[in-house]
Amino acid sequence: MTLAPTELGLFAARLWQATDAFVLFFDESERVLAANAAVCAAMGADEVNVIGADADVVVVPREVPDLRRALRGAIRSGLSSALELELSTTDNQRRSVAWSISRISESPAVVAAIGVDVTARRNELDVLRSRSVTDELTGLPNRAGLVEQLATHAGSGATVVFCDLNGFKAINDTHGHAAGDAVLVQIGRRLTRTVRGEDFVARLGGDEFVIVVPPDPHSDFEALARRLLRATDQPLILPGPIVASVGMSIGMATLEAGADPATVLTIADQNMYLMKSRRTTHTTAMPDAEDAALR
Repeated sequence: MTLAPTELGLFAARLWQATDAFVLFFDESERVLAANAAVCAAMGADEVNVIGADADVVVVPREVPDLRRALRGAIRSGLSSALELELSTTDNQRRSVAWSISRISESPAVVAAIGVDVTARRNELDVLRSRSVTDELTGLPNRAGLVEQLATHAGSGATVVFCDLNGFKAINDTHGHAAGDAVLVQIGRRLTRTVRGEDFVARLGGDEFVIVVPPDPHSDFEALARRLLRATDQPLILPGPIVASVGMSIGMATLEAGADPATVLTIADQNMYLMKSRRTTHTTAMPDAEDAALR
């Protein structure tokens, strides 16, 4: 069956209002010519307030440059774009929209933007990504999260602090894995509370933790080391209840210009083992009371 022009127009008008897709038309001045019911409802705005408004009313402020870039490319050169932008909403609820933007008329220039709400999928991806870089036990960033952080600070002069617990295996072997897990959770919290807000704490694996300290001319790393050692030296209350204590060995290295982050991490690890070996050699020759005091 072939639709007559009038019937086709009515069909298009119904589709325009009934579709769940977001549809916007922009003129060559980047102003909204038309907006369908779906996009107005999602924005929480009346059609009369959207039509005639500048393009920046459609998306959140940080996304405006990307939207304008796509519109100008379509208006001036006929370039089509596909991009994901966050819709501006009156209730400040985040809504991620995948837009297809293209010119549909040349003189005067008219650009159509067709959008699909991908918020649920974006949230799922964000959750999956968060899980991929988070240690399930402690809630700290894991090795993958640490690798990303080291890459971000590569060559910045940031300090990498490698931390390894002393006496953890004995607790794990004597009191079981639940006690060992409790130790790791509590130590992770203590390290986080001890460092500054801008510092990054990750669990590398096992009983190893890494702290990335952004460059700061006023940083006192000897003082930081003392704070970290004091924080881990305090007794731990474990399930049982069990009172236990662990010590910690630390090593530091700097993310200097041109240095490979993985190599810097290895150097910090090696420096930690130097401290651990000196401590082991020293404590084996000491009476039990002195050894306990050092721990």
